[in-house]
Amino acid sequence: MNFYRVGEFKENVLEKKVEINPNEMLPRFVLNRLDYLIGFISDKSPDNTDSFVDNLERKYRELMKSNYLSKYHLDLGRLIADKENLSNHPSLVQAALNYYIQVLELPDGSKWDEAIKVVNRNYHQAFLHPRYYNLLTLIETLGREEAISLWKRFFTQFIIDRDRPPRETPFVDLETLLAERLAAVDESNPSDWVVIRGMIADGKFAYRNDNCLWVDSLDDLPDSEIKYYVCCYGDYEGAKDLHESIVLTMEHTIAQGDPYCSRVLHDTRVDYDLRHPPKEFWDNMWPIESEK
Repeated sequence: MNFYRVGEFKENVLEKKVEINPNEMLPRFVLNRLDYLIGFISDKSPDNTDSFVDNLERKYRELMKSNYLSKYHLDLGRLIADKENLSNHPSLVQAALNYYIQVLELPDGSKWDEAIKVVNRNYHQAFLHPRYYNLLTLIETLGREEAISLWKRFFTQFIIDRDRPPRETPFVDLETLLAERLAAVDESNPSDWVVIRGMIADGKFAYRNDNCLWVDSLDDLPDSEIKYYVCCYGDYEGAKDLHESIVLTMEHTIAQGDPYCSRVLHDTRVDYDLRHPPKEFWDNMWPIESEK
């Protein structure tokens, strides 16, 4: 078995500047997911919907330091005109958007619908913090066990119902996928994500994440279980973006305190043996010499 490493560890990677458009990111980072979550709770746990909405609005207002909406002259009605559930809760949206803007720490003089450079950590927190506080508030509203069960169903269904991102080329098999990904590596500009990957059997693509910028950006938040469900859980259903036959197994995660994330993509057209390699395998998964 040959394993290949991509990416490199970089100092202060979360402190570098990245270019974003806060207006274009807003639906994907905040509005779409929250609108879907409220609708999902209304369907699956209707007696708790109002309490969740009230608690989440209170949470964001406790976190808010200022009213940023007026500064950028945002038209709240236009932003949520197509959001059936959020349209019924404009004060929650106002609080959530204020927190979103607060986390981004937009430079003075920024234009809302133009490219702006922000700190990479703030960029990550702008989409991860809302997820974290959505689940934390659900736990505070329903209790941990019931809330996590509901969240798992919500997150999976949200991914199923969203538009699957189109692949540039049709999926053939995992061996071809590995070759495509290795061919796409730009050695002159290594990824910030360090991953070791390779085929471990026919139809089994293993990869070990040795760092996670998502989890690192949440080091100001305490609950590792919430971090796992925020950062990692969607990967199970997301693996089917490749092909409906693909099943992901994952046992170790950085979010839960492990030194790496261990993952295997299984092509069930080839083999439905979903057993995950033991820890000893992952501890000794090193790239071939030419790739170190």
